[in-house]
Amino acid sequence: MPETTKASGSAFHAPSGWAPLILAAAALALMAGYLLTGPHQPNIVIENGVARKDEGTVARLWQLMMLAQFVAIAVFLVRWLPRAPRQAAAMLTLQGIGLIAAALPVWLLEH
Repeated sequence: MPETTKASGSAFHAPSGWAPLILAAAALALMAGYLLTGPHQPNIVIENGVARKDEGTVARLWQLMMLAQFVAIAVFLVRWLPRAPRQAAAMLTLQGIGLIAAALPVWLLEH
């Protein structure tokens, strides 16, 4: 059911505004769970007779959550930027903070 101005008078009450933050929290929880459960053996994939390390399931799930987060942000902006630009900008700021918080552990591990 589409969100209406009467039912959701504010971008902060819209489910489409909170979906990216929920996805960011899930991605952050996934990374925290992976890091807290201790050293993991590398995933080895044999491709054309050559063994190489594979990122693994946790990395793929994290990537999918981040992609879904970008899509959810785009949906939110399409719905709310024309209706309430100031509220949409404020919620977009929170969504950006969530995106950075979810990406930061991976960036810190790689650098």
